[in-house]
Amino acid sequence: MTNAVQVLSAGSLRHAFPALIGAFGQESGIAISLTLGPAGLLRERIEAGAGFDLFASANMAHPRRLASLGLAEDAICFARNRLCVLARADLDLTRENFLAVLSDPAVRIGTSTPGDDPGGDYAFEVFDRIEARYPGRGEAMKSRSLQLVGGRNSPPAPAGKGAGYLITDGEVDLMMSYYSNARLLAVDRAFSVVDIPGEFQPLIEYGMATRRNADAETRHLRDFLLSATGQEILSKAGFSPIS
Repeated sequence: MTNAVQVLSAGSLRHAFPALIGAFGQESGIAISLTLGPAGLLRERIEAGAGFDLFASANMAHPRRLASLGLAEDAICFARNRLCVLARADLDLTRENFLAVLSDPAVRIGTSTPGDDPGGDYAFEVFDRIEARYPGRGEAMKSRSLQLVGGRNSPPAPAGKGAGYLITDGEVDLMMSYYSNARLLAVDRAFSVVDIPGEFQPLIEYGMATRRNADAETRHLRDFLLSATGQEILSKAGFSPIS
C-alpha cells in the first residue's frame, strides 16, 4: 500500500467521496486521506502552507487561484451541481411562486457564508440575478438572508440532528442548498425540494487542482475522477457529469 493521497475537499462532496474512495481503492490499491470543509477556508489553509495532494472545490475560482499562485497545477472541472431550495413543506413553495415567496419579508432565508463557502456565493448570485430583472427584490433578499453555515465562525451542526435542522428547529423557513444535498431530504414530508427557475440559476462547476509536481498516485486519482467510473459515482450522488 502506498502512502495515502491527501485530499482537501468541499464539504458538499461528503456524500460522494465514500463511494469514490471505495471504488478508487479497489481499482488502484491507493488509500485516500480525506479532509472536508468549506472550500474557501480550505483554500486559505493551503495558501498558509497546509499540505495537500488534491484540492476539490465547489467552484473553479479557488483552484484557479492556487494555480495562479504556483501552489497547484491547472484547475480542471470534474462535476457540476445546481442550486435549489430546501423549504418547510407547509410553506407551499413551487417554481411558479418562487419569486413571490422569497420576496415576502416574513419568510426567513438561510444561506451558506459567501466568501468562505461557494454555496453562499452561489446563493448571492441568485439574488443578484433576481435584482437584475426585478430591481430592489434581489437586494432585499440578500439583506434579509441569514448566513448560518459554511463560515469560519459558524457553529457546528448539533449532534444527532439531520441536515434540515435549521428548518425543523425554526431558525429559517428555507435554505438555499445544493441539489446533491437537498435531494436526500426529498422523501421527508417535513420538507419540499424546489428547483430554482432557470433564469436565476447560477452555473455551478466543481474544480480540482493537484499540487505542483504531484506524484503518480495523485494523478491517478485525478484521472479516476474524470473517468467513466468516477463520473457515474458522482452522478449517483446527485452531481451532473461533465460530459
